[in-house]
Amino acid sequence: MPGNHIVQQGENLTVIARKYGFPDWRVIYNHPNNQAFRKRRPDPNKIFPGDQIFIPNKTAGPVTPPPLVEFDLAVRDTIGKGGFPNLTLRLKLPSGTIKEVITDAHGAVEVKGPGITLGKVDILEITDKTATPWIGYPSFAQTGLTMDKTHILDIPNKRKLINGIMSKHNIVRRGTWGAKTPNYSAMDEDWDYATIVIHHSGNGGAKIPAEIEKKHMAENHWDDVGYHFLIPPDGKIHEGRYLTFKGSHVEKANTGKIGILVMGDFEHQVWDFDDDPTAAQLAAAEALINTLKTAFPTVTKLGGHRDYKVGTECPGGELYKKLPGMRTHTQLGGP
Repeated sequence: MPGNHIVQQGENLTVIARKYGFPDWRVIYNHPNNQAFRKRRPDPNKIFPGDQIFIPNKTAGPVTPPPLVEFDLAVRDTIGKGGFPNLTLRLKLPSGTIKEVITDAHGAVEVKGPGITLGKVDILEITDKTATPWIGYPSFAQTGLTMDKTHILDIPNKRKLINGIMSKHNIVRRGTWGAKTPNYSAMDEDWDYATIVIHHSGNGGAKIPAEIEKKHMAENHWDDVGYHFLIPPDGKIHEGRYLTFKGSHVEKANTGKIGILVMGDFEHQVWDFDDDPTAAQLAAAEALINTLKTAFPTVTKLGGHRDYKVGTECPGGELYKKLPGMRTHTQLGGP
């Protein structure tokens, strides 16, 4: 006689099917009367004590299982022009189940199997967890993608681009020279940069990156160094704030701006010791700016801090005088 079965501790569908004389658990799971159960438990391998399952009449004819459907996604790297591997995607399936998947070596994602039903799939999150820190791609999340269709998602591999910049200029990475761990979770993301802003250390003329870290993080209690790059007098570029995060170098106007600190005090004043930017610093800055301009086609302007904040002398008169020539050499416009 047909009836209901209450799942007990230690039972699975195979055990239940055998108990009622069914050689195939699918006859029970796929029965029309268990539609609500399938929706609640889309993975037949995950049922729980207390679940109620309808047990059909064993003499009834076989139940045809629903068609196998799948979700296919190809993620392409717009920078490397190939598949984007090892991306973590958080999906919401038609059943409401949240599933985390990782793109394979070719950038592909395939979700299929028992319990996967027709409907729409939402991409809730896209994260590159192979990077340090993790890189999020919130603007590329999509909703309403249909099952049984291959979708293509084009995403720039930010990690690859950043590592390429660091490698090209042999930049000292933040994790190598820094003494403090940035508070990545508290910083805002940024990427489509339009402007490069040049700074100097100002009074005191700090020439060691660790001094800037101490000022910004220990004294000002910021989440990280405010500049994306720091260049001491020897011209050796140091990585500051990770390039996927908005800087903290132009008060209330940081969005879309890459900050470069040329270290030293370049505002000549009678009451303190002042510097001139070294040839190594200027050469390194120009080379870096050219690379950034190529990496970010959205970058069109080069300015000094004083161009974006009234009342500051930064980047100092001696360095500010160099900016017109730097714009000519890098083919960037003014502020």
